[in-house]
Amino acid sequence: MQVHQFADVFRSHADERSAIIAPITDEEGGGKMQTALGKRTALALVVVMIAGSVMTIGATAQVPEHVPWSAGQPISWGLFLAPYPQDGCLQAEAAAIHMTINWSVSYVIDYDRNRGAWYGYVDESMIDVTNTMEPSLSWAASQGRSEDVLNHEQRHFDLNEVYTRKLEILLARPRVTGATTDEVRTALKKKINDTASAVLDMASRMQSVYDDETAHSTNADMQASWAAKIDAWLANPMQAP
Repeated sequence: MQVHQFADVFRSHADERSAIIAPITDEEGGGKMQTALGKRTALALVVVMIAGSVMTIGATAQVPEHVPWSAGQPISWGLFLAPYPQDGCLQAEAAAIHMTINWSVSYVIDYDRNRGAWYGYVDESMIDVTNTMEPSLSWAASQGRSEDVLNHEQRHFDLNEVYTRKLEILLARPRVTGATTDEVRTALKKKINDTASAVLDMASRMQSVYDDETAHSTNADMQASWAAKIDAWLANPMQAP
């Protein structure tokens, strides 16, 4: 069983070419969104928004609060630090990795004098999308710490990375035009939010499909099939559903 928490944050930056730069920090324009999803149950999570990032409460002194995904540094059982759950449904699972996709963008609104219209776009250099694991919220049963289960959890993390990369690509695409800055700002915010929501919803859906089809690592053939599929998507994220 896996748990995901997604948070979205908007911020803007100054651009000498732009006629107007407006930050998006209100709840209506994005603010923060948090979900916790599981196959059998949902967990309530608490997050704190600080300077465009998400801090999950409950870090340990020995291990980083957020462990970024790394191709050269796979996860280990030493990163599963949360206590074994008392919930009977959760105890049916061998382990649970807690992951966060955190994203932020900056946008520019400018005026096209030739066309007599305002336009807005996302600044590609200011797109930031990260994929991290939270050790203090990830747990494993002592009798379930096998290599097969650890590989299964690693592939959850890898699958999250697929959608992290896909989101980074798609967030660069929104562009809008309008008669006023308010019209452009509203339309641009909607396109950005819709883009992120679609990718993150699909990420959650595919994590559940992965668990179901691999039977939480116990179906070796399907686990191998998913491993190959995830590797292909990591190489080309836009091939992922």
